[in-house]
Amino acid sequence: MVRAEFGGVLMASTTVHWDERPGSAPVRVKDPSVPTNPCISPPDVQDVRRVLSRLRTWEPVDWDEVYDDLDTVLGDEVSHHAAGSSVGSPLPEYDALEGLAERFRPALIQLVTRGLRNGAHRKHRDIAVLIEQAQGLIPEELPADAWQAVVLLRKLARVTLGLAERLEDTGIAKGLVEC
Repeated sequence: MVRAEFGGVLMASTTVHWDERPGSAPVRVKDPSVPTNPCISPPDVQDVRRVLSRLRTWEPVDWDEVYDDLDTVLGDEVSHHAAGSSVGSPLPEYDALEGLAERFRPALIQLVTRGLRNGAHRKHRDIAVLIEQAQGLIPEELPADAWQAVVLLRKLARVTLGLAERLEDTGIAKGLVEC
């Protein structure tokens, strides 16, 4: 270790070994007291394009719309959260069911990400269960059979509502659950 004082400041650096041969360059020996970060290779061009493509098409979750959809799918189960109850109203046509499912998925992804980022899955077992359920439901395609599609949609809605309520209760997410 080479130590030198410059202008009253003590400077430390790594040891430098000189090779005695003419034209050789000095070799620095790593100082174990100086922390270093491992070299991270740059991302693949395809990965960067994929991320940029997703960023261009990303839209924020409209939570008012999500709660309207929850009210449509779950009826009385969420009428205290949304504008009103849709008891007795029939579920929309299959094409509308696809739209509902596609609005629940980004909401669930956001909730799961927030729960994982804040460690809620480690602190609260019920949140861990909801996150696990959400991760299983998010990639599921809507079945062609209308009744099976309704079953999947209700599962998506219940997990979305449950996770939003629990994250709100624990203070991890604020302003999601309507009163």
